[in-house]
Amino acid sequence: MSTKILVSLSARKACFALFERGGLSGFTAYDNDDRALRAFGELIARHPDAPVYLMVDTVEEEYRTELMPHVWGGARREMSKRKLAQLFRTVPYRAAWLQGRDTAAGKRRDDVYLFLALNSGDLLRPYLEYIHARRAPLAGIFLLPQVTQALASRLKCDTAGVLLVSRQQGGLRQSFFLQGRLRISRLTPLDPLGEPATAESYAAEVEKSRLFLYNSRLLPREARLTVLILDIDDGLAQVPGLLSQDASFHCQRLGFEQLRAALSLGPADLPRDPEALHLFLLGKYPPQASLAEPRLTGDFTSHQLRANLYAASAAIAVSALIWSGYNLYRGYANQTATQSAITDTARYRTQYAEAAKQFPATPVAAEHLRQAVEVADQIKKFGRTPEPFMQLLGLVLSEFPQIELSRLDWRYASTTAAPQQSAGGVSPSAWQQQGEIEAEIRPFNGDYRAALLLIERFAARLRAQPDVALVSIVKLPLNLDPASTLSGSTQDSSDAKPGAAQFKLGIVIRRES
Repeated sequence: MSTKILVSLSARKACFALFERGGLSGFTAYDNDDRALRAFGELIARHPDAPVYLMVDTVEEEYRTELMPHVWGGARREMSKRKLAQLFRTVPYRAAWLQGRDTAAGKRRDDVYLFLALNSGDLLRPYLEYIHARRAPLAGIFLLPQVTQALASRLKCDTAGVLLVSRQQGGLRQSFFLQGRLRISRLTPLDPLGEPATAESYAAEVEKSRLFLYNSRLLPREARLTVLILDIDDGLAQVPGLLSQDASFHCQRLGFEQLRAALSLGPADLPRDPEALHLFLLGKYPPQASLAEPRLTGDFTSHQLRANLYAASAAIAVSALIWSGYNLYRGYANQTATQSAITDTARYRTQYAEAAKQFPATPVAAEHLRQAVEVADQIKKFGRTPEPFMQLLGLVLSEFPQIELSRLDWRYASTTAAPQQSAGGVSPSAWQQQGEIEAEIRPFNGDYRAALLLIERFAARLRAQPDVALVSIVKLPLNLDPASTLSGSTQDSSDAKPGAAQFKLGIVIRRES
């Protein structure tokens, strides 16, 4: 995890820390003067590539909650941009924070936005000038209540309204959360003259906030308000006893150990200071919405791009290294297997030669015997009999008693002009059963029209068989070709048998799958 520079600014104090390896280190606090500015410059000089996270705790802040239609992409950005310009027209530091969907709006479920603004940039100006002069990557500018959102989520308070109260360097900070979402926050400077405020003044401010929440209808009067006092330095220990609690109001003090346990931190992971707590939250859970203008965060965008390129390059290098190692391993394994195969082949040849010396003398070489066996196996494998062909023909002939079979020729061979070749000759996938039958119609009374119709029906019945691929009429009792010429004489003798109509058909059976 890369190092982050964390800065907390208030009217009185400036606190700095580093966030690295998931924890806070180097926490220091200064009066917000030239000495703090010089310390900030030295911190940037020691960590020139570390992104800077600025957190501001000041009274010059503003919060507006709005419901807006649920849209996506560029439409959402344009809509929030217009709303920001409408609410905070002259404010340079502003942000739109999308907090989720409004579950109370029924099916519409609008987006819930919290619009934030820092009305004055005087507190930030000298630090931003340092950042710009050193070209340090500015990750963002955030208000302290934005950072408190992460703590509120981890405290898991089950009531609708929660008021988080903490004593910061700038005064008493009170942040109100409704249904787990930040709605409003207020900073009250209670000791402007440097004198410490009393517990009674803190309790009075909490009571004012309670009345404001109910009177402004931010919290329904029937809803229960829970006040959580974040007392990390034991400065607010007496406040819960000064507040009047009833069924609609509950106050609870969370000390240093309780807060450390809620964040799963060790004893040395968090300094005992309220500003250190929020700086840790800023480093661990940075808010999504930044008040900084895009021109201020340009160096941070370049920093992120450079870091992503480094990470991608490292991932590619590791992948290439792993792949190279795998290829080397496979190459060595293949070389070992090849050498083993060569050794086994030489051994088997030697054993075969020794065994062949014991064979009796034969008139035919062993290689010829092997080829003869292979040919015999092929003949056996691809051999066919005309039995299926004859069964099919007999089935159809049984439906036509007038037709008598005179001759049948059958063969099993290739039907293509250029048959496919395989290692053993013509591939059997190109072979089909073929047959040619000669038959005649008996008795025949000389009606050739009826005879031709009967032959067509017989051929059509053969074509209808599932195993038949092709039926062609080779010869008819009467030559119907219009291009043929008549010849002969009525005195010539005819080769056709008297009282018979002879014809010939060609039949091809479908290939076996």
